[in-house]
Amino acid sequence: MNQLPWPLKTLKREATPAPADFIPAEPVTGSVFFSVCLPPPVHGQALVNASVVRAAQAYAPAEKIVVEDIGPGGNKFGLKYHLTRLRRVLHAGAGLLRGGVAPGRRLYTVFESGYGVVYNFLLIGLARLLGYDVVLHHHTSEHSFVRQGRFALLQRLAGPRCLNVALSDDMAENLRLLYPELRPVMVSHNACHIPAPALSAADRRAAPRQGRLRIGFLSNLCREKGLDVVLDVARQCRARDLDVTFVLAGPTVGEDAAALLKEGQDSLGDMIEAIGPVGPQAKAEFFDSIDVFLFPTRYRYEAQPLVLLEAMSYGLRIVTTNCGFISELVGDHGAVFDPDEHLVEDIVDEVERMVRAPDLVRRGAEGVEAHFLKLRAMAFDQLRQLTQRMFAPASRSLPKPPPLASLPLHPPAARIF
Repeated sequence: MNQLPWPLKTLKREATPAPADFIPAEPVTGSVFFSVCLPPPVHGQALVNASVVRAAQAYAPAEKIVVEDIGPGGNKFGLKYHLTRLRRVLHAGAGLLRGGVAPGRRLYTVFESGYGVVYNFLLIGLARLLGYDVVLHHHTSEHSFVRQGRFALLQRLAGPRCLNVALSDDMAENLRLLYPELRPVMVSHNACHIPAPALSAADRRAAPRQGRLRIGFLSNLCREKGLDVVLDVARQCRARDLDVTFVLAGPTVGEDAAALLKEGQDSLGDMIEAIGPVGPQAKAEFFDSIDVFLFPTRYRYEAQPLVLLEAMSYGLRIVTTNCGFISELVGDHGAVFDPDEHLVEDIVDEVERMVRAPDLVRRGAEGVEAHFLKLRAMAFDQLRQLTQRMFAPASRSLPKPPPLASLPLHPPAARIF
């Protein structure tokens, strides 16, 4: 489980000092009804949702906040998953109804992908009938690259006062270009939901590790996230006689992935270390044990993967693919390749470059960490602004959206730095 800015013991309000940035300067007048997926299961969106809820709890009195978990609980697939979600969504709807007509209140929820958008229509439609304004957080990115009729319709239902929360500047610009009627939009980056490690990159790299270059891969182990790419890269590294170890962390997803991993372990021997699912301590040890983080995802609509932010917080050089908004996130602090037929060869060339010049990795660690800390400071400021806007009086006028930029609706070209 990711560590977060505040301990994940409970989502109930606790009698602990609130971070100074989240103490309001004046009495809180607004109130927020949170209808979001919370852990379990543990995944990026649920962790960010929990962190936003805790920021709200640090900012506003308990009576100003209602939290409804509409996630599937411990269920990952199948009929029980869907029944649990439906039951919880209906329970959230009943909670809205119990509050009655409530002008001036806000519903905070997340735009769902796939069939989950049905829950958006149900809850947002009901909230609007009861006079709520809507705060809609975007953790998926497909609709920000291709105009979706269902999202455009949902925006009409949410009304002109709906506050859309994007993860990055590029995502916000894409949304404005695809949906000119959409307003207002603000950015709340994910970096503030990842803690800075106890040791700085300089301290961790003070005693350089000897021997093989260690390349880590942490994800749900499956083809979509690049498991087969990692294993093919390992095979080509062996063919080039590169002294490299690949450390794979995370659960295998499906029989195909399990078979793929076993075949790789059998054929590559000690080049592959598969450590399975990791908890908080094991995850920290994983990041501390590697030199480079490899994330060759094929998922075209990646938004802002928390695992990349975690890796950057450890000062690790990133090698990844140009999917979704990853290139914007990594910036000048890694190698970003197009996920095409040359991907494996491109990654192997990059690995060979690092093996031949190990100082390249060590010298870059502090720069990667500084980039993460800059993103984190910016993101905390954005989270504070989001919290203030959620609880602001509903009568407060909405800001005019900035002018549209001529941003292409595709990821920028792959880059290597």
